[in-house]
Amino acid sequence: MVFARVAIAITTAFLAVHSMSAVPVVAQDYPARPVTLILAFPPGGVADLIARRLSKKVSETLRHPIVVDYRPGGGGTIGATYVKGTAPDGYTLLLANNSIQAINPNLMEKVQYDPVKDFAPISMLVSVSHILVVPLSSPVKSVAELMARAKAQPNGLTFASQGVGGGGHLLGEMLKAKTGTNLRHVPYRGAAPAMTDLLAGHVDLYFDAISNVAPHLQAGKLRALATTASKRLAQFPDLPTMTELGYPEVQADAWFALFAPRGTPQAAIQLMNAEFGKALRDESIAKPLRDMGLDIVPGTPEQLGATVTFDLARYGKVVREMRGR
Repeated sequence: MVFARVAIAITTAFLAVHSMSAVPVVAQDYPARPVTLILAFPPGGVADLIARRLSKKVSETLRHPIVVDYRPGGGGTIGATYVKGTAPDGYTLLLANNSIQAINPNLMEKVQYDPVKDFAPISMLVSVSHILVVPLSSPVKSVAELMARAKAQPNGLTFASQGVGGGGHLLGEMLKAKTGTNLRHVPYRGAAPAMTDLLAGHVDLYFDAISNVAPHLQAGKLRALATTASKRLAQFPDLPTMTELGYPEVQADAWFALFAPRGTPQAAIQLMNAEFGKALRDESIAKPLRDMGLDIVPGTPEQLGATVTFDLARYGKVVREMRGR
């Protein structure tokens, strides 16, 4: 055990190369108490499922609990802003998605955090495609019929989203910009309440993650029109892609990843990277996630940092085009 603890002196390069097979070890007192995982979303969505499954598995290895703390609101900005202000000691982590770290900073005028300067990337976790769905009571059976109905209705149609800056919001705006139809945004405080209103027929359409949509489709409670994936989904092989239908611009797959406040010790970053990566490679965790349509994509902190930088630029371009600038 003493030898293992001394292993923190090995170089970061060595840790990166061997992260798949060896767990970096930090000082003996970390973690010496529970670690808090801030979830910037309400219970019930895909982020909640990911957080609870992974935190439970990693807690078993660390022998200290990882406690999920829900801080939803503001399209995820409330939770992110909270984590930014916590001590960078490895005891507060953030489970965020591309909306929080790449879309919101471009879409919202006042975001009280910098996704690059205020956070230390730990690891990518999963990615997921979206499906365009309508209530079962809707008369439309295709995207073409949906767009025709949007143009024919005096007030257009309403589209739900998980919140301002969420994947559903951006995709709805992309579709609106591409087609010139009157689509009105109705934001919710998370995916679960948005789905509840869609099922009740209170909104006309919704882009949501396949993991949230699949159970309702399989139960015959919703109608799917298309997927934003680059190719047809194995779970729904008859479902066309937006690209096939002539809307290649309507694409924004979601990813979920782990971050810490900037300044968190590298030893803690490397330990959490290794532990969450190991949990994702455990078939008892990976298979249920894959069965829900999630792609398992752990990686290095450097890879996650590069993804955030790339997506900031990519979504910045999309938002500017969407606003006609």
